Amino acid sequence: MRRYVLPLFTMLLSGCTVGPTYTTPELDLPCEWHSETSEGMEVEEASACWWENFNDPVLNSLIERAACQNLDLAIAATRILQVRQEKKGKSAEAYPHVDLSANYDHVYYSKNGLVKGLLDTAGNCKDKHIKRNVNFFELGFDADWELDFFGMRKHEVHALEAQESASEEALRDIWVSLSAEIARSYIELRGHQRALHLLNRNLIAQEGMVELHLDLVAGGVISDLDARQISNQTNILAAQRPMVQFAISRSIHHLSILLSYAPGDLFDELAVEDDCIMPSLPYEKPICIPSELLRRRPDIRRAERELAAATEKVGSAIAALYPRFSLQGFIGEISTNIGSLFNPASFMWAAGPQVLVPIFNSRLILEDVQMNKILTQKALYEYQKVVLTALEETENAIASFHFEGEHSKRLSEVYEGTKNALELTQQLFHTGVKSNLDVLTAIRAHIDAENNYMQSQVDQLLNYIALNKALAGAQFEL
Repeated sequence: MRRYVLPLFTMLLSGCTVGPTYTTPELDLPCEWHSETSEGMEVEEASACWWENFNDPVLNSLIERAACQNLDLAIAATRILQVRQEKKGKSAEAYPHVDLSANYDHVYYSKNGLVKGLLDTAGNCKDKHIKRNVNFFELGFDADWELDFFGMRKHEVHALEAQESASEEALRDIWVSLSAEIARSYIELRGHQRALHLLNRNLIAQEGMVELHLDLVAGGVISDLDARQISNQTNILAAQRPMVQFAISRSIHHLSILLSYAPGDLFDELAVEDDCIMPSLPYEKPICIPSELLRRRPDIRRAERELAAATEKVGSAIAALYPRFSLQGFIGEISTNIGSLFNPASFMWAAGPQVLVPIFNSRLILEDVQMNKILTQKALYEYQKVVLTALEETENAIASFHFEGEHSKRLSEVYEGTKNALELTQQLFHTGVKSNLDVLTAIRAHIDAENNYMQSQVDQLLNYIALNKALAGAQFEL
């Protein structure tokens, strides 16, 4: 029979657990995306390392190093360790506590308290030599074991387990944002470097036009005013160079910080002497269905785990309204003389149960229950908001990618048109058919079209990054 006592006792304790039982809330999500998708977008599992689709070894190296040394990831990892340690401490409270105790007390008994009270009851009140100064020496072991009869500690441990999972999801969420931020900053850097190269190339062409106009002024073909106009156009272009160079420096500084380097450490690695090669846009762009976001996005999983933790705290607060049972005991030596402390006559032991029933503080406990219920409702609203925000972010990313693609196609046609128009205008200018103003207008239109088309290509790459961030393609394994 004894072997059945412990299992039955355990079942009894678990059956008395009070408080709500947490279940993941069900949300009504759409079956498909509302936004129009682009060519190459298919519903399939996305790659965990989506940035590798750019086929850029420098970008791959930056993200790999960030995974090992980024400080935000390190801070998030310490938060996980902190919650895990707290959970271990709370779990240890379920076991008996045994402490070694050594005490010394000196007591001076009052005459009324000792002589007329205790000793009179014992029939020794006529003894005039009663010792009123007494020493007590104690050495032994104190034991205490609080039984989690109504599941208060169980709810607390479950809350910490949920909080641990939430901390892990917070780290994964940081990784999703970090990998996207590195890729975004890298694409912006390459865009600025390419813009600088185009600017320098246009300046060389403009300077050639200035020399040509000066020769025409010297020959009396055109007026000095025409030469000044083309010179002013060149100066306007040259004035853009410092701002583009500053944008390049700022991007490299930001990338350095993301990798926990000093701001200038990556300049030699990321600098380019000639026209940089922009990463190519992958053709395949896998996307998931809306309901899959609940599984893929760590910010949604974190909000769900925080809701679970808040629900468990309600159960712990409710369990605090019920009686608390504990077993207490002592075994050791007690004597009024240290010399006789270890004699067999000094040995003693004591054991017994204790029940604590909240009476006067029950109102405070009820207030705690209501507060935790409010916090749980707040966590539910936050979970629902995170899901809706994720849907909005993904819809916008899909739409932005699609419409920017259409925009880029039109800008490509404009760029080719202005290029052909400029070549024809320059030919007609040499034959005297077109004026200097026509050449300036054609140059300005071509430069604007080229910059717009290049920026659209950069924006399309950035939209691809935003799409993968919204779909949480970067998964971080702990």
